[in-house]
Amino acid sequence: MRKTDREITNLNEIAGLIEGCDTLRLGFNDDGCPYIVPLSFGYELVDGAFVFYVHGAKVGRRHTLAQKAELVCVEADICKGYVTLRGGALTADYRSFIGKGKIETVEGDEAVHALELLCRHCGFDTMSCTKAVVDMTCVEKITVKEFTAKQRFK
Repeated sequence: MRKTDREITNLNEIAGLIEGCDTLRLGFNDDGCPYIVPLSFGYELVDGAFVFYVHGAKVGRRHTLAQKAELVCVEADICKGYVTLRGGALTADYRSFIGKGKIETVEGDEAVHALELLCRHCGFDTMSCTKAVVDMTCVEKITVKEFTAKQRFK
């Protein structure tokens, strides 16, 4: 990270940043060309790693890329607005998270857990997923052990 004074290193602060995000951007390498998908997500912090859960159709470009990917990139951010600096320059008041991790499909009880975390993160605290919903949905887990987080203003 170029500007280390903006780095967020405390895992609880990073979790708070992620909690405030409504979209996770998932980046793939598609034959040398970046392909980015914005997704709803759930997450948990497990042994110092952020574990993200996403879902989608069992067919399509995103699904195909996820099946063949070894690593993916994830990004989430919050822009609180813009600030005028001395001299008239503008800058964003932001917090951001970026990392890379392994993506894998999950099924059964782990898929149910993942979808419940996703529903809760999206504001549906009491929603549960039926077996039929789980069976027709591709649920993926992204384990992110390498990441950085930063903010413009503390």
